[in-house]
Amino acid sequence: MKTLKTDKFILFLLGLEHLGFGLLGLISPLTVSELVGFSLNELSSFSEVRAHYSLFFLIGILSFMAIGKVQLVRLTYIFYVLIFGSYLAGRVVSIFVDGIPDFMVWNIIAAELLVVLISAWRFNLLKNSK
Repeated sequence: MKTLKTDKFILFLLGLEHLGFGLLGLISPLTVSELVGFSLNELSSFSEVRAHYSLFFLIGILSFMAIGKVQLVRLTYIFYVLIFGSYLAGRVVSIFVDGIPDFMVWNIIAAELLVVLISAWRFNLLKNSK
């Protein structure tokens, strides 16, 4: 089975987004913290940002690898569902505990939900086509 054009396109977009944001967070934690509206007050907060953004960077690399290696496509989609599904779960908990978020967080929720839905859709479609 070869990688479908649809999957190549989706994986390219996901890879570009996460590789780009991952690099930005690794290189400049202050920049990404300003994008999402929080400040880095402790040295350990820089490490936390870099740790999260290294995950984005690596999943971006995995997306590009999956474009050329069909065996990685379903695994990549599963990783996106698990990782960004867990971020969404945390954000839902935060809504109940902390209250209704601002507009920026709603945009992040929408973007993460879109990634999860597209990845789950493609995974299920590929799983059922075997």
